[in-house]
Amino acid sequence: MDTTNPNPPQSPIGNSVMNTRVFKEPRGFMRCAEWFFAIVAFACCCDFSTYVSYNVECRNAKPVTYKHEFSYPFQLDHVASIEVPCGETHGTMQLPGDFSSDAQFFVFTGVLSFLATMAIMVVYVFFSEMYFSESKMAPMIDFCFTVIVAIFWLSASAAWANGVINMKYAANPNNWLFQDKDSICLKTSNGTFQFTDVTDCSVDYLGNYKKANISIIVGFLNFFLWASNLWFLYKETSWFSGTGSQQPQASEQQSA
Repeated sequence: MDTTNPNPPQSPIGNSVMNTRVFKEPRGFMRCAEWFFAIVAFACCCDFSTYVSYNVECRNAKPVTYKHEFSYPFQLDHVASIEVPCGETHGTMQLPGDFSSDAQFFVFTGVLSFLATMAIMVVYVFFSEMYFSESKMAPMIDFCFTVIVAIFWLSASAAWANGVINMKYAANPNNWLFQDKDSICLKTSNGTFQFTDVTDCSVDYLGNYKKANISIIVGFLNFFLWASNLWFLYKETSWFSGTGSQQPQASEQQSA
């Protein structure tokens, strides 16, 4: 009689027991923080949107408010222009500037960090024997990858900060409303409106950049977290323990 079990038990993924103690260690706890703040950083950037507005008053007419809205990826010059009629005169109002490269690099870094920390935590929990093997290859790969991501965070945060500063300047109606040759509010050198049908132009709203500023702060915080974690990862490598230099010495003593 065949007593073979037709449904043998499935082998577990990685270790027989999950190594959840790693989250009580600095390297594991900081990975959780990196995962969370990566989400906050790219979510604030992607969710950020605002607008600027200004008032145009024409002869024998009430003032009209015009609004320009923009959001991720912040290609301001790709936003549809607004045709502003004023008597027999028509002006084309268009925001200047394209800041998509800075924003997309920042979001890419955030998504990369989010996915990377999830993959690293899976290794920590389910494949901890790889991390503590004698070769110490996994800790060294972890350390080198963390250096790269830390550099990415520093570069992306600096680029996005510069992009937001330039975007604030470009979107500010005070910087183009009265100087743009296609603007209905274009002023001459003596301070009068070029188009006589226009009696007054005034800036109404300069935009709210609170979420953009938060994303920049969190971006630099992510750089700090990834850079700080390097010390705890370095302690796990053979560079810290000196196993790489001890093994050749041991082999020389055995041969002698």
